[in-house]
Amino acid sequence: MSPRRSPPRLERPSARRYPKKRILVICEGVVTEVQYFNGVKDHFKAVPVDVGRCDVDGCGKDPLSVVKEAIRRRDKARGDARRQRDAFLAYDETWAVVDVDDHASLSEAIRAAHANGVKLLISRPCFEIWLLWHFQDCLAALTTRDVQRKLAARLPNYDKHLPAAFPYHDHLRAERRAQLADPDHVTPNRKGRNPSTNVWLLVTGIAQSGKGGIRQ
Repeated sequence: MSPRRSPPRLERPSARRYPKKRILVICEGVVTEVQYFNGVKDHFKAVPVDVGRCDVDGCGKDPLSVVKEAIRRRDKARGDARRQRDAFLAYDETWAVVDVDDHASLSEAIRAAHANGVKLLISRPCFEIWLLWHFQDCLAALTTRDVQRKLAARLPNYDKHLPAAFPYHDHLRAERRAQLADPDHVTPNRKGRNPSTNVWLLVTGIAQSGKGGIRQ
């Protein structure tokens, strides 16, 4: 009789080439943000089925609810990983994406994200400022309506749905503009000035997941 095999350990292999990170993203918006991050995933080919995937779910709620949903989804995946003894079912990173708007729960959402290991990204006045920075400079304070009007001028017939030809490849240009607008807005769980966004942090993470990497 052959010896019994020990049950698999719930941990990732320790080879020099690590599996690409599995990333969970929960968006406040249910259309534009979800379309954008799906487009980024496709652009960087960040969802090879044999090494993990990046999930995007829309959640049209206030910031605190978005953070709570991110925690719930992450914890459920961890439970599934333990029950099935498959570490690859768990998420390596959990992100939440919200706007400033007039949400009363934003400060509480920041505290909850920080306490629970969620990377909360905040755009001010709205997520569309990140999209606009793919096209042009913009340093002056804006309202959400201002941003949407400027973006519509760049994207004819824009109604929150992004065209297939959206310039995802210009994300580095958008990142430079974002850092020029608010040089301090370079970490998650932070509310920046108007205008500002730190969405580029997640775009960078998705890019690295798509390209993989070698760790020493």
